[in-house]
Amino acid sequence: MAGTGQQLPESAGDDGSHIAVGRILGAHGVFGEIRARSLTDVPHRFDPGQELFIRNQPYCIASVAQRPPDQVFLKLDGLDTPEVARDLAGELLTIPSNAVPPLPEGEYFHFQLMGLQVITEEGEDLGRISDILVTGSNDVYVVSGQSGDLLLPAVAQVVRVVDLERGTMKVRLMDGLR
Repeated sequence: MAGTGQQLPESAGDDGSHIAVGRILGAHGVFGEIRARSLTDVPHRFDPGQELFIRNQPYCIASVAQRPPDQVFLKLDGLDTPEVARDLAGELLTIPSNAVPPLPEGEYFHFQLMGLQVITEEGEDLGRISDILVTGSNDVYVVSGQSGDLLLPAVAQVVRVVDLERGTMKVRLMDGLR
């Protein structure tokens, strides 16, 4: 169902934009390695030889170790001291938007859903998707509108149509969702 994939706030397009796939948490080791939180579930995103960008500067992954859940320890070519790595804490690891792999029909990356206008089947404007909460069973879309925030489960019974070209998501409000 909709909502799987990278958890990304950035927009994507063929306009040279970049998509966040991780956030640097700090330095690790004495040779400039970094510890980063993964913001992607794309397999092999952090494999050696892959290219990542920090502050629009390309870096090649020399080696990787995955330790805690959702974290990776990376050695990037060109980052050779713990001082340089430490200064990058908080920075995003990005990839060009055209490097994002295609998904099966009916599945979307989070960055594609962020900001979509959410409308009921009856035509009521509920607001825009402002956040996506990742839970154990299904994602939950936070829709921010004039009436406040509304939490919508990312399930087929609720999400009826996603139209990325129009920037809309049509939903069916089940009992108890308001």
